[in-house]
Amino acid sequence: MQRKLFLFTSIIIGLTFFVPLVMRSSSFIFPFIVPKIVVFRSLALLLAGAYTVLLATNWEKFRMRFTPITGAILLFFASFTISTFVGVDWYHSLWDNHERMLGLFTILHYVLYYLVVTSVVQEWKDWRWLLRTFLLAGSIVMVIGVLQRFKPDLLLNQSGSRVASTLGNPIYVGGYGLFLAFLGWLTFMKEQLRGWKIFAGAAGLLGFLGIFLSGTRGSMLGLLSGMFVLGAVYLFMMRGHREMRRMLVGLMGGFIVLLGVLFAFRQTPFVSQIPALGGLLNSFSGAAGGTASTRFMAWGIAVEAWQERPVFGWGPNNYYYAFNKYYRPEFLEHGWGETWFDNAHNIIMNTLAVQGAFGLLTYLAMFGTVVFMLYRGYRRGLYHHIVAVGVAFLAAHLAQNVFVFENPTSYLYFFFFLAFLNSQVEYQAVTVPVNTAKREAFPFALSAVVTLVILLLVYSTNWNAARANQSSLLSLRGLYTQQDPIGQYQKTVAIPSPHIDDIRTDFSRTITQVVDFYVRDGKSDMAKQLLDLARSELQKNLGLHPNDIRTHLLVAQVDEMGASYFQNPEYLFDAERILTEALQHSPKRQQIQYVLAAIKLNLLKFDEAIALMKQSIENDPNVADGWWRLAVFYDRMGKRDEAQAVVLEARGLGIKFDEQGQSMVNGILPIGATPTPANHQIITL
Repeated sequence: MQRKLFLFTSIIIGLTFFVPLVMRSSSFIFPFIVPKIVVFRSLALLLAGAYTVLLATNWEKFRMRFTPITGAILLFFASFTISTFVGVDWYHSLWDNHERMLGLFTILHYVLYYLVVTSVVQEWKDWRWLLRTFLLAGSIVMVIGVLQRFKPDLLLNQSGSRVASTLGNPIYVGGYGLFLAFLGWLTFMKEQLRGWKIFAGAAGLLGFLGIFLSGTRGSMLGLLSGMFVLGAVYLFMMRGHREMRRMLVGLMGGFIVLLGVLFAFRQTPFVSQIPALGGLLNSFSGAAGGTASTRFMAWGIAVEAWQERPVFGWGPNNYYYAFNKYYRPEFLEHGWGETWFDNAHNIIMNTLAVQGAFGLLTYLAMFGTVVFMLYRGYRRGLYHHIVAVGVAFLAAHLAQNVFVFENPTSYLYFFFFLAFLNSQVEYQAVTVPVNTAKREAFPFALSAVVTLVILLLVYSTNWNAARANQSSLLSLRGLYTQQDPIGQYQKTVAIPSPHIDDIRTDFSRTITQVVDFYVRDGKSDMAKQLLDLARSELQKNLGLHPNDIRTHLLVAQVDEMGASYFQNPEYLFDAERILTEALQHSPKRQQIQYVLAAIKLNLLKFDEAIALMKQSIENDPNVADGWWRLAVFYDRMGKRDEAQAVVLEARGLGIKFDEQGQSMVNGILPIGATPTPANHQIITL
């Protein structure tokens, strides 16, 4: 019975490898994330239940053993937990949003997954099948990515020339491919049978190809770093093999020379168009464009945020609040899409901001501890390819995360690999005393209780979350079809879900997109009910997340629409109050300044409106939006001379208007009008 239970546990572990393939495009909001998370968490709970019963059958063999690697992981989890409850928004840290779902609650499942896997799987014959299964699942993901290269719209792929496969984001594909490349190499070297060697090599090559198809700079940086570290580790271990060392040094030297040549010609069409690699090489020279520039600024904000909360940080998933507080107006120079960051896109900087110095030290300690234990294992005879690939992949993963962030799939392979390495280092010498290996009576009563508890947990924490997400999608569709949207929404919010705040936000945002159709169709009463419902639901979110300026802006948008459709100035006064509060949380964000100034203009508070616009220009005179909006404000106030002066001054400073801005200023000042001198003083308060 114990063997059957072990096989059942191993099957559940194997099923987790196929979680990256889970997606339901027609049933879920964020179909690439929500189904994966609820399925993984359910499997993790089933795994915990099976492990509990397995412990009862043979405690000595399967009990958790405290190891340095396990200690480092638990210490990081402790940091994550502390930062969650001392941060600025514990609820968001605990649950995250349903776009990512990587709050403390989900991280707990990954840590539990690690503990069970590394405790249950101890013999190489069992690990071998698990590694083969992981490569099989990963290969399917990569093959789908290859198909998307030829059919770009396959599985809702919207990444242009880059592929997202079943993961929904090219960044995730690149990281997954990086792991498969290293795992394929390790398995290839470890396998004895020719057929399995070919399989492992092919899977590794598919992962390697996936890095390029994803076009992800971070993954390419990880690959280059990992390959260099792999060579260095092999060089270290081959101290007694002179010919092999010479060959390896030659290969590494050629590799470095090739990179140097590519870097020298990085801006040529041939090199710059190499997927992933071209973008990486050019990012170091600033030629990669606005995205690289804004990410460097986001890293700077992380440091500023850390200085305010240096020990435990702002709380996991709360970088967004720090970004808003220390927002720099220069972000808008790169477009509206670069003004919203909920992650520093650098695991070091992001961890520093959200978990503080303590969190960053515990994060780095996981890597350092594993490397040290691999070195110690090598000194004791641990298979050298495991040591080399283990160190190299950890270096690659850390280097990759300089540009990206963790995701459901990366956490899966990261914790699985740590479980594998911990097992290889610690369990080789584990033997079970004869008297503990004897046949034990199967604990049927315990099994029944555990099964009941696990099913209740799966239902309450995962099944309900999935139902609520699916029902939320139906309520959004009801808004578009005008078929009892309020009734469907009430059914949705009646389903218990920790992501009720996201459900409210999605429903309210969609109302702002469709309410005009209700008014046009003569359903003004329903339009008012919907807007009032949106305001009521968003107020609940403000109570839960008082610093969330996206909610403030959405409430203001709802108020503006109410004032426009129903000619009620009270809506505008409420919007003014909400945005004034939002500006306190992000004092230099132009979007708040522009909307608030427009509202003040409608309330005939002309001086306050103009002062806000001038302030936005003073914060960053290079942003064209502030100039043309100020000119339009003056024009609508009947001050054509002041409006023309603003346009002339902007042109004198070399400000380039986009299509919208140019169309607005054309009605104020002819294109051929003479600009003011370039040294003319900027409008001040």
